[in-house]
Amino acid sequence: MQLSFRRSIHLIAFSALVAATPGTARATDGHFLHGVGAINSALGGAGVAANSSLLGAFFVNPAGLASFSGTHLEMGFELMKPERSVSSSYGNMSGSTMSVSAFTPIPAFGWSTELSDGVVFGVAGLGIGGFGVDYAADPSNPMMMPRPYGFGSVYSNFQLMKIAPALAWKASDKLRLGVALNVDWASLAVDPMPTAAPAVDPGPDGVPRTADDRAYYSSAAHAGTAFGFGAQIGMQYQMNDKFSVGASYTSPQFFGDFSYNGVYEDPYLASYNTPRTFKFRMDAPAVYAAGLAYAPTTAVRTALDVKYMGYKSTKGFDQSGYNSDGSVKGFGWNDILVVAAGLEYDASPEWTLRGGYNYSGNPIPDALSMYNIPAPAIVQHHATVGVGYKLRPGVEINVAAYKAFENSISGPMQFPTGAVPGTTVKNTMSETSFLIGFSFVPTKR
Repeated sequence: MQLSFRRSIHLIAFSALVAATPGTARATDGHFLHGVGAINSALGGAGVAANSSLLGAFFVNPAGLASFSGTHLEMGFELMKPERSVSSSYGNMSGSTMSVSAFTPIPAFGWSTELSDGVVFGVAGLGIGGFGVDYAADPSNPMMMPRPYGFGSVYSNFQLMKIAPALAWKASDKLRLGVALNVDWASLAVDPMPTAAPAVDPGPDGVPRTADDRAYYSSAAHAGTAFGFGAQIGMQYQMNDKFSVGASYTSPQFFGDFSYNGVYEDPYLASYNTPRTFKFRMDAPAVYAAGLAYAPTTAVRTALDVKYMGYKSTKGFDQSGYNSDGSVKGFGWNDILVVAAGLEYDASPEWTLRGGYNYSGNPIPDALSMYNIPAPAIVQHHATVGVGYKLRPGVEINVAAYKAFENSISGPMQFPTGAVPGTTVKNTMSETSFLIGFSFVPTKR
């Protein structure tokens, strides 16, 4: 029995509340998730040319909404656990520190309805990215030594979600087009916050700008929030009954400033513990995507996507190094190429098996490893699996899991005077995640 239209409205309201409280999504492709929802994630995030998932259409190509007739609901919930460590060496001293790690919840919700023949409107609330670490101060690790000799404890928490109203239509029997408005929300906490000028005292010798100067960066542990806006357009073209191609473009997502109320933290200065305010702006990059889908039989479907993410021209990621006041300019990320591949097999009328692979370029140059201790978005290879089961007509449950395999980068310590010879800062990261999702096709009674 299919869900009634009235019951579907209750599901919409409940799911919207869940989607409005995003967890801290940890990065897999740059600072984005590789896929959204159990179906799209199990396929390695592929879906530009053909969509098996409503959530996947909202994430990679809004033109895919036009392939969903009637009214559809899809809800997803992910539990991701990242494993992160930072090690460093300075002279004869070296050490390694593990981040506190726990499963992080990430919700997703999508709804669409056919307004007229071939014209579909929908809206989604998706957790789509983030990063975070939680390192304790560690006297045995040079970078994590208590301040002012090291960073001391390091905490970061970045959350990124989007609400996307979208419209898609069939321009012809073979061509589908789509457009979406992205209304983004993000939250960023970093402690210590290196993009704010530190409080600096002259150190024991009392002489400014010498080797024993002591610098204390302020905390931004109380998260700043910002809204952002952008758009996404896409197309899908059915070449024949087996092949289809697709392309999409997501504009840069332009955010307001993350604003913070902090204090000066150098206990050797008269300004100690006096209030200050500071800001940081961090946008999200443009994403160019193209895909090919091939269905050799009605029971077997494959997909291959390529994405290009433009971090080098994105505010907050485009610069690196120090300003003259000792503040850090930004993360200094490179543009990256992402390849996603997925396979879907209908083993029976009820059961569907899925598998995929996702490769992401590493946006962080080795030389900038130190600057990116709060944001080690360095995993590159992802293996994904999933299964779907039709509980009854119109109701399907899907589960998935993926592993982002361990990767590391290593570079020198960086001071305002330049790189320090003979030093190293190494970031290491891996991820494990489990997903569950439900899709519904409600009908009016």
